[in-house]
This record gives sequence, structure tokens and C-alpha cells, in this order.
Amino acid sequence: MIKQAIALSWINFKSFPYRLIASAISILSIACVAAVMLGVLALSSGMVKTMERTGLDNTLLVMRAGAVSELQSVMFPMEVKLLSNNAQVLRDKNGQAIVSAEMFVNAEYKRIQNSTVLTTGIESTESAVTELDDTEFQGYDGESLSLRGISQNTYLFRPHFKLIAGEKFATGLRQLIIGQAIARRMPELEVGKTITLGGSKWLISGVFSDNNSVFESELWADIGTVQSDYRRGSSVQSVRLALKNDTNLTKLEQEWQADPRLNVRLILEKVFFAEQAQNLTRLIRWIGLPIAIIMALGAVVAALNTMYAAIASRSKEIATHKAIGFTPFAISMSIISEALLLAIVGGLIGTIPLYMIFDGWTAATQNANSLSQMMFNFDISLLLIAQAMTLSIVIGLLGGILPAIKAMRMPVTVALRDS
Repeated sequence: MIKQAIALSWINFKSFPYRLIASAISILSIACVAAVMLGVLALSSGMVKTMERTGLDNTLLVMRAGAVSELQSVMFPMEVKLLSNNAQVLRDKNGQAIVSAEMFVNAEYKRIQNSTVLTTGIESTESAVTELDDTEFQGYDGESLSLRGISQNTYLFRPHFKLIAGEKFATGLRQLIIGQAIARRMPELEVGKTITLGGSKWLISGVFSDNNSVFESELWADIGTVQSDYRRGSSVQSVRLALKNDTNLTKLEQEWQADPRLNVRLILEKVFFAEQAQNLTRLIRWIGLPIAIIMALGAVVAALNTMYAAIASRSKEIATHKAIGFTPFAISMSIISEALLLAIVGGLIGTIPLYMIFDGWTAATQNANSLSQMMFNFDISLLLIAQAMTLSIVIGLLGGILPAIKAMRMPVTVALRDS
């Protein structure tokens, strides 16, 4: 019985190229489903991995109570000092607390004709345009980027930081370094180029990498200079603290909540970015997966039509196989194997080009928490390809079972009469 099924399946495989055109609709339908599913999975995986690479397990992120992002928070030097003096905060060899107070603002990046302008939301478009000399305004495209004001202590919380081009910005000067995700996405932002940011001219002094984390989607500059240009005084958005390994976060939170001078929210940096990843990918899955399911149902219908048509056109062949002794099981398995072959071909057509073109490709999305662009890389792994191929095979299996049952139950006399 099994040998008969293998023999009939082999005959179908050898004659498959002659039926390729007739099966094209099924193949293309399955290819589209596989491509959509792989795209959704790669998009979600790229975002999650970018967020997972961000933050340290022993770093405590402190913001204003009620803030869900750094952009919504504001803190003052007195609070930073109180937090730094806690006994659970690690100290360096000089006895200084390992603390990084940082500022986080949005910068609107505008492309105007052949020139570029970076302006803030504080300034109007007209004032940005007047900054350009001898440039005729003919419209612009705006993208919101994250600008982070940092100090030297910030590098202690970025162990994967690496300067890949240029040099670090100088303290007190209007210089900045850009993440390599921005550099890939916006190649016009080069080392040595001067851009307009906050009404002032800024020099791009370098490009940095940080293990493909979300920080590579940011611009970094001296915190004092950013505070001055954005008229923020001495306020900051967030504070990062290096904690001792035996720190009890619950007790620490209770201690600071009991202090009337503090009104803060505590969260581990790793957890903070993991929560942001869930929020970002939830919408993608809610939209992408239902679309993929609807397309999959359409592909199943296409596969059913193709296999029913194949049975109708080959009814005499099926009757002959039954007449010479092939079992109904062998005939049904040959039909199913042909449907699976259609699914595999369609799955490969849908996944291989997507892998070759988009694997590692840098994309951007709007981060609802920071209201700025976040760059990430499409991550098309073998596991994701296997998941997309599995869906294709399931579609082929569903599209082949009913036609196989029909072929198995078809009497020889009926098959000969239909032919």
C-alpha cells in the first residue's frame, strides 16, 4: 500500500511541470500568505530583539510618578541628589555614585529640497526655513527623531557603546553623535556635516553603535548644551542608577514613596524596554495576523479548486489506476502529496525572496511612547522561515484532503463516464 502511494506520488511529481500553469493561482496564493506571515513575524521579531538588547539588569530607571515614558517625565537636581545618596547605589573607586541624569526631547528632522534642517516642535516651520540661505522652499518631509542629552557617566550604563566613525562630542559645544541605525536610514547625516537643531547649528562629530539596541535610533549630545538650547534650566527627564546586586526593589520603592521630597516611578531599565516592545508589537500582530489568516483561507479555497479541477481532468487516469490494482489509500495519498508540493513551492516563492531582500534591512516606525522614530532591523531567521513554511504546508494539506477523499471514493464506472 505504501509502495503504491510512493509510486503514484512520484508519477505526479514527474508530471508536475506540465501542470504548473494550471496550478499557478494556488501557488501564488500560498506564496502571498507565506510572505505576509513571514513579514509580520520578522517585523515583530526585529522590534522585540532591538528592545531586548536595550538596558541592563542592574540599572534602575527613575522617572516622575505617572510617566509612562521619559518624554513625559521631568525631574530636578534636588531629586537626583536624593536618589544618588541612597546606600543601595553603587559607587566608583572615588566614592562617587554611579548615576546618569539624562534629558530626552524630540527633534523634527526636515528635508527641504537639497538641504536638511533639524528643528524642534517649539519653532515654527517658517522660522526653520529662514535659517536656510539661498534655498527656495518647495515643501518638506518631516520625521521626529530622539535627542538625548547625556553626561560622561552615561557611558558607564552603555557597556556595548562603540564609536565607529568620527569622535565623541566635546562637552559644552554644539556637537552630537548619531546612532548607526539613523546613519543607515538617513545616509545624508554624515560625520562633519552641520545641521540645524533648536535654532542653532550643530556639528555631527561621530557615529556610534550599541549592540543594535534602541539607543542606535537616537542623537546624543552634551546634556548642559541641550538644556541651554531647549530652555530647560537644570531639569532632566530621567535618572539611571547602578544598583547593588542584593537590592530589594520593593523596599527601595517604599522608602522613596515615603519621602515627601520625592514623587518618582521606579522600574528596571530592562523591564521598561521590554514593556515598550510589547506595546509596539501588539498592534502589528492585531493587524497583521488577521490579514494573514484571511489570506490563508483564500489560499485554501484556491488549493481546493486546483485539486478538484485536477481530479476532474484526470478522472480517467484515476479510474485506470484503480482498475489495475492501486488502492484508494494510494490514490488519495498521491493527491495529498501533490497538494503539499504546491504548498512547498508556493512557500519557497514567498519566503526566499523576502529573506534575500529584507533580512537585516533597517526600517523605522513611530514609537508612541517617545513620539519619535525608532529604527530596527528586519530579522528573518530560519525559525521564522520554518513557521511560514509550516503554515504553507498546512494550507496545502487542508486543500488536498477533501479532493483526496473524493478521488478515493470515486467508483471506476463513474470516473470513466465523467472522462
